[in-house]
Amino acid sequence: MFVRRLLQIQIQPRLQSRVQLQTQLQPQVQIQLRRGLLTSPPLVHQPPRPHAQLHRQLLHTSPSQPKASSPYLHPDPSPQPPHPLTLDHPFPTPPPADNYHTLSFYSFFPIPATETTKLRDELQKEWTDKLRILGRIYVCEQGINAQISVPVENTAALRQWLENHRLLCGRIPRFNWAIEQRRAFSALHVRVRPLVATGCPVTLDELGHEPEYLDPAQWDRELQQNEGTQQQQQPLLIDMRNSYEFRIGKFTGAICPDVDTFREEMDAVREICTDKEKPIYMYCTGGIRCSVAGALLKAEGYKSVKTLRGGVIAYGHHVRQPTEQSDAKQSLFRGKNFTFDKRLGEEVTEEVLAHCDQCGSPCDTFTNCANRSCNLLFIQCPACALKHQNTCGTSLCLERSKMTHEELIKNRMPA
Repeated sequence: MFVRRLLQIQIQPRLQSRVQLQTQLQPQVQIQLRRGLLTSPPLVHQPPRPHAQLHRQLLHTSPSQPKASSPYLHPDPSPQPPHPLTLDHPFPTPPPADNYHTLSFYSFFPIPATETTKLRDELQKEWTDKLRILGRIYVCEQGINAQISVPVENTAALRQWLENHRLLCGRIPRFNWAIEQRRAFSALHVRVRPLVATGCPVTLDELGHEPEYLDPAQWDRELQQNEGTQQQQQPLLIDMRNSYEFRIGKFTGAICPDVDTFREEMDAVREICTDKEKPIYMYCTGGIRCSVAGALLKAEGYKSVKTLRGGVIAYGHHVRQPTEQSDAKQSLFRGKNFTFDKRLGEEVTEEVLAHCDQCGSPCDTFTNCANRSCNLLFIQCPACALKHQNTCGTSLCLERSKMTHEELIKNRMPA
């Protein structure tokens, strides 16, 4: 999705000031600036502590934990009883206009190394041919992570397929329905790769140190109760997403580390949370990053780690449910939830927190530059989209956006 090389041409004044700063900044910050992820240079992070890698290696010697109490962890390799086929009811209403349900799920459980490729091929073929599913799925020896769009008429059949499968039966929790129901993907891609990019392997033993999961109602109550405590006694509320994600939406009072990867996020959290006795509350898009991060922190000796079950997606549904007093609940989350699909975001509240990267007007709509050789991810308002023809505004991208497919191939940019 993101641009892979620095554009070496003159651009709009607002963007040009960022390019001029790049020679003075560390490579990581340069990457964020050229992706359009920052409006000003951040404070430079210190490099990870020298003992960080050794610390992660020691985690693998931690003893196995008791059986998990959450629906996300299934360490027992023996066959599991199937979930009821009504587990995901009620389905979202009204039916989506484009006839697609969008949902996500993840689960940690042992998959033999000899089965990962077989499972990938099985999902790719059967979910394409029989269920016409679109989306992105990762499988590995520690489980599965899926974000998909399913034709409405096949949603019930998907659950039945899962409960009939030798590895997945009884191990896939209730679907996490997207806040905005519409098709979010153009094709199905199934990959054998880690479920979260931690930088080094994470075992099921480590994942057994589960954080405490709070449903959205419990999350609301505890955050509101924490507001009354003294500053030094207040728990830490941490946004576990990347810097471009919280530009368009976040929880009030959250600490938002200026990072671009999960690995950087974990280093930042350890620097912030020096007192392992202090309670930590963390949230992410759909929950999986916090499941992994919370387990790693618990394994490292942090006493109280709580996470929002289902992430911002589940919270968005919670605040949209009407109450007796009003049509919706008061939301502690403001703005949009960033999504890693063609929607690039779904509304939780109507507040607009961000600004157009080209003119500075209030805007929270992410887009990719129409020049696919650039593909820069940035925020663009409708007026600038019209003015710059859906590009980042550079002369090269404007020129290439007018080319036909044949011309683009003939004038292919060097890698």
